[in-house]
Amino acid sequence: MKEFVILHGGPAVEVPDMLAARDGRARAQQVLLARYQKPLLFFTLNIPGPVKTSPLIHLGFREGIRRLEAAFQEAGIPVLYEKVIEAKTGYEKYYVLDGEPAAIKTLACQIENQDRLGRLFDMDVLDRDGRKLERRELGLPGRLCLVCSQPAQACARSRKHSVSTLQRNIHRILENFLLDTVEQNLRAGLQGEVDATPKPGLVDKDNPGAHKDMDWHTFAASTDAIVPFLREMAEKGWLWEGSGADLFLSLRPMGAAAEKAMFRATGNVNTHKGIIFSLGLVTSFTLWQLAQTGKVSSEAVLKAIGENVTPVLEQDFAKIDPYHPHTHGEVLYVKYGLKGIRGEAMEGFPSLAKVAMPALRQFVQEGRPQNEAYIQTLLLLLSQVEDTNILSRSDSATLKEAQQQAKHILDRGGAFTPEGLQAVWDLNEDFIKKNISPGGCADLLILAIFLVRMEAVFG
Repeated sequence: MKEFVILHGGPAVEVPDMLAARDGRARAQQVLLARYQKPLLFFTLNIPGPVKTSPLIHLGFREGIRRLEAAFQEAGIPVLYEKVIEAKTGYEKYYVLDGEPAAIKTLACQIENQDRLGRLFDMDVLDRDGRKLERRELGLPGRLCLVCSQPAQACARSRKHSVSTLQRNIHRILENFLLDTVEQNLRAGLQGEVDATPKPGLVDKDNPGAHKDMDWHTFAASTDAIVPFLREMAEKGWLWEGSGADLFLSLRPMGAAAEKAMFRATGNVNTHKGIIFSLGLVTSFTLWQLAQTGKVSSEAVLKAIGENVTPVLEQDFAKIDPYHPHTHGEVLYVKYGLKGIRGEAMEGFPSLAKVAMPALRQFVQEGRPQNEAYIQTLLLLLSQVEDTNILSRSDSATLKEAQQQAKHILDRGGAFTPEGLQAVWDLNEDFIKKNISPGGCADLLILAIFLVRMEAVFG
């Protein structure tokens, strides 16, 4: 059987390396137990084979930490000491905890049994005397094999599964976790934008804004239709080994397929055509960067997009017939020289990097309510962005007036004050009368929500 290759795997380790790491863990545990006289939890991952590190393995390790610390907080177990070690022999974390050893072990076993990802976690608990607690003494069931779901101890003893088989299953579990998380964040962005209420001229939970052919339910159906394609774009970026320009080109047929699915789901209503382009780009390049670096840096992602799509899109603009433009975007390019969302992509989404992302990060850090945080971010974008969706429905004077109206609302506190929020309701009525819909700003809000959430998990 062909040997399994770990994507972007770290250096291979040998037996002396593992023995030295084991001895180092034993010494560290003895020191911590002697110093604190409290229970110790040691967390690592079960990764067979000589390669113990990779960006994907690291993501699983970080998720285990997140689950552990959330459980500690919920159970009211104080953490007295913690330390992470990232070596070629694997990722490790030590916790000294102020709690009862049996309760800590029970909690750890619940996390290990939570799902298939949990089966990769190895969470040893030592009592104050350094004795390792076992599942059976607490009446807890033994661990199950991640390949066949039979008792893991028996499979290990008989070497029922080859190392390559175990590795393939482990990385399938980790990749599913990664893509499931991406999908959750995609849905959070798409649904978070349409759920935010009130919004000026846009579809929300209360009304369809300046749109007569769509409502909240149309957007929900459209989201369900396009998310599977966006997930495939994410996977494409994760597995991509070529250039960024070629990655962009590979996304185009996937975007076209997503558009067809959207029109089928909505009865030929264009709900998400623009965001399929921009979110597909951002999602795929985010995963491309994550595979290479092991983390999400939105600034680096947006810069990479700008560098890699510009040559291709410049050729697209050069092909536009100034006498026979075919789309709203081409008409605006010929009339005003505006490149719309494609121009944003070519410049690395400056409105996203300089306006939406910093604002939304700040609002999350401040603990602002999600609904108001999204509306405030939208108002900030509306006050500064040349929204081509507004231009396509009206003219440049209307766009400037809309920007000024958004600034006036922000001066009154925006979505974070009752007065400002009422002004948003009033602006919605005005936009409906004038047939104004800041769809470009709405798309940028979706991108910001997605990236902020990805940073929170993988940053």
